[in-house]
Amino acid sequence: MYFTTKSLIAASGLVMVAQGHMIMRTPTPYTSPQANSSPLDPSGSDFPCKAGAGAQYAGTATPMEKGSKQTLSFTGSATHGGGSCQVSITYDNPPTKQSKWKVIHSIQGGCPARNTAGNLGNDPTMEAPDKYEFAIPQDIPSGNATLAWTWFNKVGNREMYMNCSPIDIVGSEGSEAALAGLPDMMVANIAGTDCTTKEGVDIKFPNPGSSVETNSGAALGSPTGNCGGPEHHP
Repeated sequence: MYFTTKSLIAASGLVMVAQGHMIMRTPTPYTSPQANSSPLDPSGSDFPCKAGAGAQYAGTATPMEKGSKQTLSFTGSATHGGGSCQVSITYDNPPTKQSKWKVIHSIQGGCPARNTAGNLGNDPTMEAPDKYEFAIPQDIPSGNATLAWTWFNKVGNREMYMNCSPIDIVGSEGSEAALAGLPDMMVANIAGTDCTTKEGVDIKFPNPGSSVETNSGAALGSPTGNCGGPEHHP
């Protein structure tokens, strides 16, 4: 979390907010808009990628070979009992509210922490101990893309977290048809969608795709509402 001088008037309360969330560590997020650990605004004003109106995206793209295994990791300690996450991509540069995000990996339960009932402490700068692996599909198009990590926390307010990273997908062939065949990213708990999640539940995604990690001990439950299509993005 980053503060202006005026915001320091309420420092004690804001420090609690800063310590209350997680941020994507790898792949490296965009530097602008400034990635932070807060959830998306309930109004949907900073969807996608924590980017408000007129945001300028900046950052060095991480090269990712088709078929390669990649690491998803986090900074922070307030894991809110874990929850469920997705890794998605769009080829829009920069992404917009109308972008179609396609899921390449789903994690059901235990994300961004496995076997954790609450938080891991009170240090927003710590490297979270759990890491996750996802693969870049072999049959999708090459080129510059944006990767998104989204998270629906298990414990706490009903929120949606989202950080994004510039990536360069490297490799031959690939097709738009293969990309279109991937499931749509689930969007919930923000204005513009009628999809919501329930506290105490690790979301069982309506359409997680073919690459799925379901962690042991997950209390799986379905979201409520229409949770499957891009037409419900804010």
